Amino acid sequence: MTGFQFRAPGTIVAQAGSSLLIADDFALRFARKILIVSDQTLVGLGMVERIEKALRLKGADVVVFADVEPEPSAETVRRATALGSEHRVDGVVGLGGGSPMDVAKLVALLVATPQPLEGLYGVDRAQGVRLPLVLIPTTAGTGSEATRVSVITSDAHDKAPILAPQLVCDTVILDAELTLGLPPKVTAATGVDAMVHAIESYTSGVRKNPVSDRLALQALALLFDNIRRAVTHGGDIDARSSMLTGSMLAGLAFANASVGAVHAIAYPLGPQFHVSHGGSNAVVLVPVMRFNMPEATTLYAQIARVVLPGIASGDDHAAADRLVHELETLIPEVGLENRLSPFGIRESHLPDLIEGALRQQRILSYNIKLPGRDDIEAVFRAVL
Repeated sequence: MTGFQFRAPGTIVAQAGSSLLIADDFALRFARKILIVSDQTLVGLGMVERIEKALRLKGADVVVFADVEPEPSAETVRRATALGSEHRVDGVVGLGGGSPMDVAKLVALLVATPQPLEGLYGVDRAQGVRLPLVLIPTTAGTGSEATRVSVITSDAHDKAPILAPQLVCDTVILDAELTLGLPPKVTAATGVDAMVHAIESYTSGVRKNPVSDRLALQALALLFDNIRRAVTHGGDIDARSSMLTGSMLAGLAFANASVGAVHAIAYPLGPQFHVSHGGSNAVVLVPVMRFNMPEATTLYAQIARVVLPGIASGDDHAAADRLVHELETLIPEVGLENRLSPFGIRESHLPDLIEGALRQQRILSYNIKLPGRDDIEAVFRAVL
C-alpha cells in the first residue's frame, strides 16, 4: 500500500435540529460578527432567518449575503467578499447546496487573506489563513461541506475548480430537518451526484486509499437504500438523514481520492446549457462506466456486492454489469434525464461540449482509464 493523506473537517454534527446550535460553535471560536452566505430560495423558505435568529439569540451580529446563484460566478464571490470585508466579519456560515457552500469557503479565505481570486484557480495556490467557517448543507448531494474544493464559473465562463487545504471547514452541521422541503427532482439530482462522488472515489486512478474506500462503500450503501424513499416520501426524516450522511461520507471520500471522467465530461453541460451539476452527472454516468469497465470491472463488482441484494462471490463481470444496469434503471425512475435532447442539445453542439470536457485535463487524468477526444465524443453520442 502506498502512503496517503486524508483531510476532513474538524467537527461533524449529525442530528435533526442541530443547526440551531450553530452559535455555540462560533462562540468556541471567538467569532461574534458572522456572515451568512446563502441564496434567495432559502431566504424564501425561512432557513436563512432560522440560522440568523439562532446566532442573534446568542449575541452575535449577523450580515447576510443571499445572492448566490447556481454555478456561482467569480463576480458573486467578489461581491460576497466585499460585503464581508466592509462589515469586518470574523466568521462565515455557508448555508445551502454546493453553490452557497463553495462561495462561503472562498469568502472565508479572501476576507481573512485578501488575494486575487483568479490566482487561486487550480491546486494549492491559496495563501494565508481563513476565518472560522461552518457549513450547513440543505441538499444531500454535493458533499461540498466535507471537501477542500470550491467550483465557480470564471470570468471566461468556464468551470474553475479551486483546491486548497484552507477550504476544509471547521464544522459541518448535518440537520436533516433542513432538507425536508426539497422537491423530488432536486432530491434525485443531488442524490445521484453523491452516488457519482462515491463511485468515482472508489475507482479513482490516482489517490484511492483505504479510508476513502470504506467511506465510499458506506456512502453508497446509505444512498442506494434511501434515494427512492427520499424522492417519493420527502417527509421521511430517517431517509433524509441517511441521504445527508451518505452525501457527506461521499464528499469525504472524493475529497481525498478524487473524482474522474464523469465529472469532467459533465462539466460543460452546466455553464453552456444550465443543466444542474447532479443532472449532468446523471446523463453521462452510465456511458462513462461502460467506458471504464475494462479497468474497473473488479471494483464495480465490489460495489455491487455491497449495495445490491443477492450478489455474493462469483463472476465479477456479471456483478459489475448488474451495477451499471441498476443505475441505468434508477436514473429515469427517480425522474432524471438520461439523454441530452431534453436539454436542447443536438449533434451540432458536440464540438463545443467535447472541447469543454477536454479542458478538464486534471480531472480526466484522475480517471481509472484515460479518455481521449474520440472516447469523450462516444460518451456524448451514446446519450444524444
